Amino acid sequence: MSDAVPRRQLGRTGLAVSHIGLGCSGFWGNRRFPEVEAEKIVRRALERGVNFFDTGINYSGYHAEPRLGRILQRAFSQWPRENLIISSKAGTVTGQAGIHGEARDFSPAHIEQCCAQSLRNLHCDYLDIFQLHGIGEHQLTDELFTALEQMRRAGMFRFLGINTHSRSTMQHLAKHPGLFDVALIDYSALQQDREPVISAMHDAGIGVLAGTVLAQGHLSTNRMLQLKRTADIWYLARALFKPSSRKLMLGAAAMRNTIARIHSQAPAQTAFAYVLQNPAVASCILGTTQLDNLELILDTRIDALQKEERERIIETFGDGEASPSH
Repeated sequence: MSDAVPRRQLGRTGLAVSHIGLGCSGFWGNRRFPEVEAEKIVRRALERGVNFFDTGINYSGYHAEPRLGRILQRAFSQWPRENLIISSKAGTVTGQAGIHGEARDFSPAHIEQCCAQSLRNLHCDYLDIFQLHGIGEHQLTDELFTALEQMRRAGMFRFLGINTHSRSTMQHLAKHPGLFDVALIDYSALQQDREPVISAMHDAGIGVLAGTVLAQGHLSTNRMLQLKRTADIWYLARALFKPSSRKLMLGAAAMRNTIARIHSQAPAQTAFAYVLQNPAVASCILGTTQLDNLELILDTRIDALQKEERERIIETFGDGEASPSH
C-alpha cells in the first residue's frame, strides 16, 4: 500500500498535519542506532507523505534533535522546508535517554536559549511548533508568556505548544484556550478517560496531538517475551523506570488481549485506528527504529475498526482492567 498519509487540520493553526507524525526521540536518536538507519526511516516517512516531525532538545541525551536536523538538511532539496511541519520542545534539562530522573527549567532566559539552539540543531530559521515540555499550570507565568510572545514576534516559532501528561493541566488549557495553540498528550485505548478533556481542548480550538498510542508498545506485543534488539531492551527499561509507563504496562493485559482478537488488521494498527477515530485528534506521533513498523502504522485503515469492535475496546476499559490515567 503506497497511498499518501491523509492530513488533518491542527486546531486553529491553519496547519494541515499528516495524521501520523514521526516522533524523533527515544532510541531513534541513540548513538547505538546508526544514523544511516534513522535516515532511512525519515526518508521513507517523507516518501509516504508524512509532513510532521516532532522532537525535543533533550531527547536521547541531546542527540536526537541534531540527528533529525542533519537528516532533514540533506532532504530539504527534495522535500522543501516550507512544506514540512517541525516541532521541538524545551524545559527538560536533565535525563538521559528518557529513563532517568528529570529536572525542569522554564525560566524565560533558558527557554529562549533552548529555542535558539533548536533552530541551530535543526538547520531551520523557525519552528512551526515550539512546545513547553512537561510544564504545569502553576508554572505558566506572565513573565514566561511575555518572553514567548517576543520570541514569536521575532520569528523563532509560529505556534506555541505544550507537551503534558497531566489531566489537570489539560483541563486548565481547555478553560484558558488562548494560552496554547497545540497540545501533545498521552492518549491510547488504555486512557479513554482522557476523551472528555480532549474534546474540550478541541472545541476550544487547540490542536490535539496524541503520543504513546501503543502505550509504550504494550498494546501490540508482550514485550517481556520479545527482547530481540538493543532498542527492545531500552524501551522495556523505560517502561520499568517511568511510573507512568509502569502504570500502562500493568493495566495493558486485558486491553492487549481484546485488541489481539480483532482481526481486521494488525493489533498495532487497531490501536492507532481507535485513537484516529476520535475526530478531536489531529495526528498520532509514532516513534520507531524499524522500517517495517513505520510501514505498518502508515498503512493503518481507520475505517477497518468496526463499531462493534470499537465497543469491545470501550467495554474492556470500562471493566476496570485498564488503569485510568491522571
